Amino acid sequence: MLLEKSQELIELAQRKKSLQNFAANLQIIQDRKNKINDTIAAIQPLAEALQAFRQRGMVDIDLANKTDKILNLILNIEENLSNNNEWIFDIKNTEINNLKSDAERLKNTLEQQLSKSWQRYRDQKMPSTNNEILNLLAKVEAFKQTVLQIQDIEKDLKNIRYPKKNAEFVICELKIEQLKHSWKSLKSDEFPEAVSHFLQAASDQGSPLNLLTPEVQDWINQNGISDSFKIRLI
Repeated sequence: MLLEKSQELIELAQRKKSLQNFAANLQIIQDRKNKINDTIAAIQPLAEALQAFRQRGMVDIDLANKTDKILNLILNIEENLSNNNEWIFDIKNTEINNLKSDAERLKNTLEQQLSKSWQRYRDQKMPSTNNEILNLLAKVEAFKQTVLQIQDIEKDLKNIRYPKKNAEFVICELKIEQLKHSWKSLKSDEFPEAVSHFLQAASDQGSPLNLLTPEVQDWINQNGISDSFKIRLI
């Protein structure tokens, strides 16, 4: 009887130890999978953005190669895990931590470069508008709606740190084209070229009187914005 009880205790102790080992291993598996998943979650959206920039020739080759290297490492991990779940025990914590820290550094660098590349691209594509002229034309009923549209589009584009995917990039490019069209429409027949030259000069450093032609004076008076201008000596 005593021998049987002893055997049961031994078996219970062994099962307890097995369960403890299983629980410990399960925690190791979960921790390592979480770190890997966090790394994937951080880098994949940037990979999608990078692809959109690559299509437009806007990415530094060296940085793109570094991104590809980390993505390939992640793909290799995913493939090994799908083939053999126990493979995760072969990975050292330091390897996973290094992968995660490398991905984080690359993420920060890549976000900065994508933001700068986008700003350069956006500024090259956008028409060179003038806030003072826009604010002035906003007082003219014929141009008010167009001016508001231009200001809204400019604000939207400048609030974007960088497009996150190709679809977003396409939307931004459409907005830029819309901005160009709206800005160009301000220079229609209703907006004489002489008036455009006068307003541009006035908004920069001041307009010489020889640009204030009768045509320009009439246009200003007709649109009721004469109080927006002052004459002064230089």
